[in-house]
Amino acid sequence: MNASHSWRKASSFLRGHAKHLALFTLSGGSLVAYADSRSEGGASSADLVQKENGKKRVSRLFRPGIISRSPPCCLVSTCGTVEARSIVEPVRNIIKKSKGEIDFYEADCLKIDAANNKVFCRSNLEENLAGDPEFSLEYDYLVVAVGAQVNTFNTPGVLENCHFLKEVEDAQKIRRSVIDRFEKSVLPGLTEEERKKNLHFVIVGGGPTGVEFAAELHDFIQEDIVRIYPMLKEFIRISLVNQEITF
Repeated sequence: MNASHSWRKASSFLRGHAKHLALFTLSGGSLVAYADSRSEGGASSADLVQKENGKKRVSRLFRPGIISRSPPCCLVSTCGTVEARSIVEPVRNIIKKSKGEIDFYEADCLKIDAANNKVFCRSNLEENLAGDPEFSLEYDYLVVAVGAQVNTFNTPGVLENCHFLKEVEDAQKIRRSVIDRFEKSVLPGLTEEERKKNLHFVIVGGGPTGVEFAAELHDFIQEDIVRIYPMLKEFIRISLVNQEITF
């Protein structure tokens, strides 16, 4: 569901109420807030603004500051087949293309005060910048859909030792990790067993993402990495692990 479609659905559903604020996810923790109110004459404040300057006022709250325009391409960006900048778009660019008047805040939602109809937020930017990082937004009607997190199935050690592949940031971390392992393995003084351990890549999950990533990683290593580190070719190993399904 794209932003414009979400905007139209929220507008048609909430129009006619006194004041409303819709808070929902675009992707990976991104939040959108849409505010509108009605005057005593029955016309909404957004309608009045539109009559005055041809624009509707929208308040948006996003996190993070970029949106992937093609989530499947996150997978191939892990190995550089597609650069990350080719599959993401800054939120500011989306705002610039919008017809409405939009306020953008890159922040985390900390608390929802249902009694006083407020949403409390904090900027997720650097802590040492000047100004109070916390602020609040008021609402009458609140809709929240904050997306999902990766399910670890409570497996010990997953969060500490594994990479996920859900967002562009995950793909970039994997790419850096692969390069770091080759750089570490080329150092003098390492035994063969240590090099084999560093260069053994284990992919958990035999679904479409796992299989395709295994193929991308294999091509990346064989076509690019081996040319740079030919002395490490014999130590490389890729394993794909999948749960056995029984009926």
